[in-house]
Amino acid sequence: MSEQNDVEHPTGYVDLTGDPVVDMTDNENAPAQTGAAPVPPAPAPEAVPAPLAGTGAPLGETVASEPAFDDDAPANREPSFKSPFPLPDLRENAEDDEDPSHDEFTTVYDVIGKLEDTLNEAKGGFFSPGLVKVDRDALMANLDELKKMLPVQLERASALMREAERRLESAQTQANAIVASAQSRAADTIKEANDQAQFLAGQENVTDLARQKARTILNTAQAKADHLTQGADDYSAKVMEGLRQQLTKLTSDVDAGLNVLHERQRAAAEQLPHVDQNDYPEA
Repeated sequence: MSEQNDVEHPTGYVDLTGDPVVDMTDNENAPAQTGAAPVPPAPAPEAVPAPLAGTGAPLGETVASEPAFDDDAPANREPSFKSPFPLPDLRENAEDDEDPSHDEFTTVYDVIGKLEDTLNEAKGGFFSPGLVKVDRDALMANLDELKKMLPVQLERASALMREAERRLESAQTQANAIVASAQSRAADTIKEANDQAQFLAGQENVTDLARQKARTILNTAQAKADHLTQGADDYSAKVMEGLRQQLTKLTSDVDAGLNVLHERQRAAAEQLPHVDQNDYPEA
């Protein structure tokens, strides 16, 4: 055993320098080094690495514990939007309960799946079955790929949020226009009814008939005005509720992407080497 392998390393230490060294104590479970085909790129796990203190991890290989991944991520359906002119009927999407996060982050999920497969297929040590050996170059290649893909996926989620906000603003404007139009028509109807009532009231020998007709016309006009205003308010409320549900889904998608990014950053931070009392030279 070399002198480097006899030195105790701090918890979370990962030695990524130097050439690979074969650990003779783990000869039965160690992967073949000579003439082996290159390992295909496999993405890095997001789990916290197992403690390495006193294990003497071989150089050039990354030792990490097997991560736990959520395999129950729902399949995504891209939300269907119609042209804002005329106002879209969002009730068509009321039964769409599928989470769109998986489709928006399909590429990132694939890379994470490769990382999980790599760790599941890696061989553990004889004395440390909880520790596995993976190819450092393949692991770093997949980590670089993950770093490149995450900003793109998060930008896509942000674009969806901006589009949802734009559609919400458009729906609000159209709803206000519908209510204003209904109120205007109601006012015109009432004004016309008043004019007719005044005309009938001014005729000779028809005063009573004119008043009766005027009351009838006014009641009819008021009922129509109330019906138009109530219908416009109900439709606007339904449209706003549908848009609120879509915004909630889009917000959930963005939160899922941010959680993936934060988990990866946390795992990367915990994998950095730390110095303890054993690393200082003895007096």
